[in-house]
Amino acid sequence: MLASHEQQTQTTYRIIYISKLTKMMILLCGVIHTGLFLFFALLNVDSSKAKQSFGENNINLTAISEKWLSYANLLEDSGLNSFWILGTVDFVAQILVLFFMFRLFGLYEKGEIFRVQNCRYLQLIGITLFSYGLAMIFLPALVSLFINLFFEYQKLEIFYYFGSVELTQLIWGSVILVISWVMKEACLMKAEQGLVI
Repeated sequence: MLASHEQQTQTTYRIIYISKLTKMMILLCGVIHTGLFLFFALLNVDSSKAKQSFGENNINLTAISEKWLSYANLLEDSGLNSFWILGTVDFVAQILVLFFMFRLFGLYEKGEIFRVQNCRYLQLIGITLFSYGLAMIFLPALVSLFINLFFEYQKLEIFYYFGSVELTQLIWGSVILVISWVMKEACLMKAEQGLVI
């Protein structure tokens, strides 16, 4: 019994330690992602790619999902700024996922492993990933339809993007949602058992 408790304590310490490292990595990713977005925003680029020189080296940066690059070029050929139309959706989705993950691992860092709030953050991550997967499929079509109906730009073709990237995004979003629901039920059952005892 004592060995089991000691083993459980060691596992909790490992979770806390790994959660601290994970939080730092998430924070670093968030800072890099925000920095790139602000870089493009300050340049107010009309292109989906910006080439920057650093001495003799060039670097290609993009603020738009690689899947949307062909559509971004189509928007730019029509005289529209693809960064503001598509780049903001990418940025918001990624930042939301990073924010919810940061909060989730913050709870793990405090030793709060099985709580309803953890399940809530998992659910929000799943919803965001699933929604982003839907956006990857339908956003270009909705943007084209909106522009064709309300603006005088040249008519844009209606494109739907559905491939392995979108399918993977939808599957991961669904899997995380199901895991969050299962964990929430387990947390509620554990709380009920604690009340009965």
